[in-house]
Amino acid sequence: MPKKQTNQELLLKYIESIQDKISDQTKKTYTQISNNLPFNVLTTQPTIIKKLNELYKNPNTKALYLNMIILVRRDNQEGTDKLIKFRNSLRDDIIKTRKDKMSEIKDTLPSYSDLVLKLNELKGIRYIINYLFINFGLRNKDINLKYVSKLSEDKEDENYLIHNKNKVLLKINDYKTDKSFGSKSIPITDKKFIQELKDLKIEEGSYLISKKSGEKLKPSSFGERVLNLSIDKLGEAKIFKILVKYLLDKKDFNKIEELVNTRGTSMATILKSYNIYSNNDKKSDSKVEEIKEDMKED
Repeated sequence: MPKKQTNQELLLKYIESIQDKISDQTKKTYTQISNNLPFNVLTTQPTIIKKLNELYKNPNTKALYLNMIILVRRDNQEGTDKLIKFRNSLRDDIIKTRKDKMSEIKDTLPSYSDLVLKLNELKGIRYIINYLFINFGLRNKDINLKYVSKLSEDKEDENYLIHNKNKVLLKINDYKTDKSFGSKSIPITDKKFIQELKDLKIEEGSYLISKKSGEKLKPSSFGERVLNLSIDKLGEAKIFKILVKYLLDKKDFNKIEELVNTRGTSMATILKSYNIYSNNDKKSDSKVEEIKEDMKED
């Protein structure tokens, strides 16, 4: 009787079968899941559903684990119909969880005005990082930037900060939604930003934030460093929510459209995932409907 394959062996076989069709980050996430699961992914579907419900309360966690389990089971010609049905049933719970979290942070976030006041008190790298978050709604990965004075045409797997005299251009190729939105180009002419950048005296070819050796940081280390540099350790997602709330209150839909381009996301995602008016109370639901109507008229 052949030896039963472990989750790790099954996942490795699946990854090898698709090669470049899966990102390194997804491989890492799925590997962590396969290491954590205390049951075999080829066991019966009812058992998997029972175990997931016993082990995890967060519907997002269940859905993430199911994604990996379903893919590996398909690769082994095992049934997935009950698992897919269970995953679909989690959608309402996921939406409710997101809305509850939005509601919790609504009254704890600082105002946009407070954010700008604190930004203007900053210097150096903290000013640079928070300026990019507040003005362009960038994510952590976007600002993992290589500092150059001239862009090499054959390098499209990096994010660049091109600084030439009194001009700055961000060329962002590697970011969360790059496959959907393509390369992003963001010009910056703000004098204070340019001066703060000059004062950093970054060497050609070095990274805006790097290891002591000057080498590029791994995503996890970079994210932790940036979180600590962000205003009040808010992080990019909360800063983006503050920005979106401010623009919705002002009904500045042109600026929100600009964020669609600079962040590399859709208007629907902004209104769904970063709009703190999107929670369970009737007043907030009314506000969302008012926003949508205003955008249609704009």
